[in-house]
Amino acid sequence: MTGVVSTFELSREVERIAAAYTERRYSGPGNPTGAEFLRIGDVLATKVRFVPDNPFMNGVHRLEDPAHLPAVLEFYAASQQPCWIDVVPYAPTALTDALGRAGFRPVSYNSAMYAHPVPATVGNDADIVVIGAADRNAFLDTLNVGFGSPPAVLEALRRNQSFWTDVAEWRLLLARIDGEPAAAAVLSVNGKHGYLASASTLPRFRNRGLQGALIARRLELARGLGCDSVSGQAASGSQSQCNQQRAGLSLVHTKCVWSNKE
Repeated sequence: MTGVVSTFELSREVERIAAAYTERRYSGPGNPTGAEFLRIGDVLATKVRFVPDNPFMNGVHRLEDPAHLPAVLEFYAASQQPCWIDVVPYAPTALTDALGRAGFRPVSYNSAMYAHPVPATVGNDADIVVIGAADRNAFLDTLNVGFGSPPAVLEALRRNQSFWTDVAEWRLLLARIDGEPAAAAVLSVNGKHGYLASASTLPRFRNRGLQGALIARRLELARGLGCDSVSGQAASGSQSQCNQQRAGLSLVHTKCVWSNKE
């Protein structure tokens, strides 16, 4: 793989793909999570009222023009919720100035990675399968517990996410150790592009290379499905970012997440 040249055009495309996955994730048949969406041009804002403190479900993506900020603020103010706004490095300083005046502050940083063509990876011995409806609950419980969800909410999450196995563009992967579910991940295919979406590992199985194995398997799947590029996102400096870069993805940009949560 040759090195990726990071441009604003590439950055915008990577963000578009990530936003498309986010919208699909929270807009299942019958809208089981009660998600609300605001779209203004390229901007996507998502809101889920029963989890107002969840930054993933209450996030704003692809916002560049500060003229759109008042409508975004009104969207969340209607339910008296905070929100989290991705600020990409090519956003104008007028946007950060406006966010500061509105009571927002930087709270975290995320990195976007990309590769073209899809990197080849070394095989691994992990037991990883692409699951269907029969293994849906095992996959969802593994993914959600890996993200820190308590047992009390797992049944509701299963209902809300039951449509995931019906999304034609997604591949859901489950890694097992000695037959026991241990880690899970999603590959989302957007045209000829593969997006390394949600992934987590159960606490007792961490530090065993499962996320690296799941990345390798998703890259293999992406190539088999005709993808000529892949991308992924992760908290800046995290193990997830390191795993993606070790697999051959290059850093495209680092973005700052601003929030008005007190």
